Amino acid sequence: MADRIEKLTGYAAQFPVDEIPEAVIDYTQYLLQDTIACILSGSSAAGVRELLDAQNIWSGNEQARIISFSKMTSAPSAAFLNAVMCHANDFDDTHDGAVNHGCVTIVPALLALCEVLNKGEIVASGIQRKEGLVSGREFLAALAVGLDVSNRLGMAFIPYLHVGWLPTTLWGPFGTAAACGRLLGLDKAQMRNAFGLAYSQMHGNRQGLADGALSKRIQPAFSAVAGLQAALFASQGITGARHIIDGAFGIRELYTNGKLDAEFLNKGLGVRFETTKISVKPYPCCRCSHPVIDAALELKSEHGIDWWNITSGSINLPPQSMGQIGNQFAIRENPTVDAQFSAQYTAALAFINGWPRVEDFEVEAIRENKDVQTLAKKFTPSAFSPESAGILPVEMEIRMSDGREFSTRTNAAKGSPERPLTEEEVEMKFGMCVGNGIRKFSAEEKEALLGNLKKVKELEDISQLIDRL
Repeated sequence: MADRIEKLTGYAAQFPVDEIPEAVIDYTQYLLQDTIACILSGSSAAGVRELLDAQNIWSGNEQARIISFSKMTSAPSAAFLNAVMCHANDFDDTHDGAVNHGCVTIVPALLALCEVLNKGEIVASGIQRKEGLVSGREFLAALAVGLDVSNRLGMAFIPYLHVGWLPTTLWGPFGTAAACGRLLGLDKAQMRNAFGLAYSQMHGNRQGLADGALSKRIQPAFSAVAGLQAALFASQGITGARHIIDGAFGIRELYTNGKLDAEFLNKGLGVRFETTKISVKPYPCCRCSHPVIDAALELKSEHGIDWWNITSGSINLPPQSMGQIGNQFAIRENPTVDAQFSAQYTAALAFINGWPRVEDFEVEAIRENKDVQTLAKKFTPSAFSPESAGILPVEMEIRMSDGREFSTRTNAAKGSPERPLTEEEVEMKFGMCVGNGIRKFSAEEKEALLGNLKKVKELEDISQLIDRL
């Protein structure tokens, strides 16, 4: 009996590049621009240098670049390190319904694979790819399909997942295998094997987050490598599980007690793209915190709130968000993670500092900002709307020293397709990210990079972009 994954694997392998709507290609280009900015920003984050040193022990062939470091390493190592940097500041895009970061796993793997392919360094019997360079449009098409795959899987299962699972690392191997498999020219049978091999590497839990560990920013990088490996292995005839949705030990049985929303898997394939429903983050912290920040900024603006007059506040969160940002705020061994994943802290930060920036989540800033710490303790998070599987809605109520009370409800978070960033805000984020990285770009270099990112679909060779990184 055929498994429900087969339509998705066939779509991933065979959907023509020229049938992807131009609006989807354009939105994917926007997501790529944002992802590159996040990688550049994360190059200066804690743990990156140490991981680079560790990877050097076994890095192997100099096939692909480590962005910002002017170093080459093996394709899997490059995918791993670039994914870590992308996720390090928690500034990367999110599908709000699936609670999934898609580009953080797919883009680093695609960049590494393209460098290898464009140099002609993969010569193997299973590779069906035609001779020639990877064009910008081909790259964007692979990314668009990979994102559609990972977010369709996310939406199909998110209502039934235990909140301890990390959706990004569950679905990342599949989206990455789909995207990389397209560039390798996998046929339908090979793509099905790639998905099966991705299933063998499916992983991810939130315990590192709960413990405030740096491992949180590393987990999506494991998925980037897993998907890249799955596609390469499948190209060489390695077989993978076939019944990964409906099998006796498939995802539905092992992860969601036999439940799924099946229409998200296959309905509207090639017509309705979950890719265009991805949100770009305006603030460098957990996406679940964004509607909390939006609510605080709205109350502050509309009512002229003086933060020192707030006596208490309540924040009502959906269950998935409560599981990520609802713990009582405390500074532990990794203050950045503690702050990025705290509804209390981010609410207080927004009331006091306004629009949160990367520097607000640096260790010294968190330790030294006693006002934010004090105000954070006045907020109480709680869970509501058990029928909600995503990060919305969020409700906030604050009580003032003079007895007044104010409340608001956020139904669409800033940066979502429903509330997109303005062009000015997009460029502000890009500048913030580039300025935060270890590589210092001149004004001309930054302008040239941004110009290339805005016309990726026109590039005959994606290396024209990669060489600038």
